[in-house]
Amino acid sequence: MDVPFAIETFALTKRFAKTRGLKDLVLAPHSRPGVMAVDRVDLAVEEGELFGLLGPNGAGKTTLIKLLCTLIAPTAGTARVNGYDLQEEEKIKASVGLVTGDERSFYWRLSGRQNLEFFASLHGLSPRQGRRKVEEALELMGLGEVADERFQTYSTGMRQRLSLARGLLNDPKLLFLDEPTKSLDPAATCHLHQFIKNELVGRRGVTVFLTTYRLEEAERLCDRVAIMDKGRIRAYGTISELRQMLQKGKHYTLKVGGFSKAMFSSLESLVANLQITTLDEENALLAFSASDDKALSEVIDVIRDNGGRIKEMNSEALPLEEIFAHLTQESRERWEG
Repeated sequence: MDVPFAIETFALTKRFAKTRGLKDLVLAPHSRPGVMAVDRVDLAVEEGELFGLLGPNGAGKTTLIKLLCTLIAPTAGTARVNGYDLQEEEKIKASVGLVTGDERSFYWRLSGRQNLEFFASLHGLSPRQGRRKVEEALELMGLGEVADERFQTYSTGMRQRLSLARGLLNDPKLLFLDEPTKSLDPAATCHLHQFIKNELVGRRGVTVFLTTYRLEEAERLCDRVAIMDKGRIRAYGTISELRQMLQKGKHYTLKVGGFSKAMFSSLESLVANLQITTLDEENALLAFSASDDKALSEVIDVIRDNGGRIKEMNSEALPLEEIFAHLTQESRERWEG
């Protein structure tokens, strides 16, 4: 049975023309120097999935969302969103929601309720339908008591909740969340995480496409993640699949007694990513990553052959930070080289 996809992209590309002076203005668009924001992206997001797009600032995450929401047109390639081609703009816009941290899209002198009623009208809802959907969204986001206060009086967390309420007015099948926890405090972030996972995905079955630069957020929330850098997707899959892709399975930490210079020399030639912290004249802490336990066995043999003693040993799955650093560093070396 075929898996239904909420998003499919096929070599989706966006290049922005870069105008630096009068000469560039008179050149044909295709001959102007440009900035590659999204570079031949191929992705598939399943219906009902909580998918994370992870990357540093400037990686192309927001541009990709704008392409998928039909807010801008691609330079090349294509995509399908909720089963619709990008040319079917009205159908896509009616079936998706978009939540950003851009407060400028709200009217600061209007109340939260008035803002939502305005945006409900843009979705083509009748005044009666709009009022009903606005009340539902305000109640869902816990904003009923402040609904008639001006937007300019709202805290950062309240503004973000109103933005999420706006994104839900049209009952979207697919919700794009562009760095939704940016500027939120830890308590507000935790509350939003629970709402996304339990209410939106768990109870309502909404497909969520989340962009973030926070590694722990992607690891905590997402079924699968894609790592994007310099406009390209460097890898995507579950966290465990990304670890296997890098052939780095675990991070080991050993407390060693009887540490010596001879032991150091042997270990340094054996393990490329070895980190050593001297605790005192007798003890040292060794840390390294490896794809399997074979490397650990070799390290243990070197320690014993040099008269050392293992006092403590711990292992854990490779953190997402190391996967991310490896992939983005690799892409930058290719980019600059």
